[in-house]
Amino acid sequence: MPNPLPQLLQLIGPALVAPKLKVMYMPTTKVACSSLKLLLAQSEGSYNEEASRVILTPHIFQEQTIHDYRVHGLVRFFDLPEREQWKIITSPEWFRIAALRDPLSRAYSAWENRVFLRRPGTPDVIMERSPDVVIDGKIDLAATFKNFAREFALDQPAFMGDRHFTPQFNTLCSDQLDYTHVIRVDKLGELDRLAQILNERSGKNLKPSRLNSGLGIKLAQVYDQETADIVSGIYVEDYRWFDFEPHQFTAQNVMLPLDALQTALLRDLRKTTERFNHMSRSAFGRVGFRYGLSQVRKSLWIRLTKAKGDTRVQR
Repeated sequence: MPNPLPQLLQLIGPALVAPKLKVMYMPTTKVACSSLKLLLAQSEGSYNEEASRVILTPHIFQEQTIHDYRVHGLVRFFDLPEREQWKIITSPEWFRIAALRDPLSRAYSAWENRVFLRRPGTPDVIMERSPDVVIDGKIDLAATFKNFAREFALDQPAFMGDRHFTPQFNTLCSDQLDYTHVIRVDKLGELDRLAQILNERSGKNLKPSRLNSGLGIKLAQVYDQETADIVSGIYVEDYRWFDFEPHQFTAQNVMLPLDALQTALLRDLRKTTERFNHMSRSAFGRVGFRYGLSQVRKSLWIRLTKAKGDTRVQR
C-alpha cells in the first residue's frame, strides 16, 4: 500500500462512490469515463434516465448528462466526511477502480473532441493557440493536430488547465493510492472484464455501452514520428509509471486534408455547436440562481455533518 500524503483526499475529490457495492471509481477524462460512469451507476441502481432527458445543463448531447450527479446518482467523494474517505481508500472491503488509455490515443481523442470539433468549455487560450492549418482552402487535420502538439509542448501548464489534457498519472495519484482494479480501455475485452466484476457484486447482467465515440481516425493517419515524440514527451510520466509501449511511425510528414465538402461540413458543425451551446447556457442560466442557492445550502449541511459524523456510506 503506498503511503498517502495528507492532500490526497483533496486530489481525488472528483472520485465517484457506489456505497451499496462498495466501489470507488476515479474518472479520467477521455478514458471511457462516460461509459464507466454509466456502467457503475446502472450497477449501483442509482442511474436516473428520466433526469437525463429533463434536466437543464450546459451539455449539448443527452449522453453527456451522465456527468451530472443528478443523472448518475453516485456519491461524490468530496461530499463524504473524512473518516469515510479514509475507509474507502484503505479498506480491503472496497473496490478502487481506475482506467488507463494509451497516451497518444488519448491526446488525439481529447484534441479532436475539445479543439477540432469545438466542444463547449475548452479554455480560450487553447483555442487561440490551436488554429486550423488550411491548404488551398481545405483543413489539413493531421497538420492542425501537429500544430496543436507543438504549442502544447511549449506551454504545458496553459493547456493542462483543461483536465482533458492532464496526464493520467496526475489524475489517478497512483503513487499514493492502491487501486484494486485497473483496466486498459484500449485493450480488447477489458471493459467487458470490468463489467463482469461489477456484475458479480451487483447480481446484475450488464454490458458496457460505448458513449462519446469520436470520428474513427486511426493513429497512423495523424501521427508521424515527430508528433509522436512531442506528445510522448508531454506525457513522459504516464509512460514511466504505467509502462505504455512507445509507438514507432514510418511516415515522415503525415497529412490528412479534408476535401472541400468535409471542410464546409466541419465549419457548419462548429457553428451549430456554438449556437446550441449558447442556447443551452442561456437555459441553464434561468435556473442558475436557484441551483446555486441549493448548492450553498448543501455545502453548509456537509460542513456541519462532517463535524458530527456522517454515516451515508454503508460499512
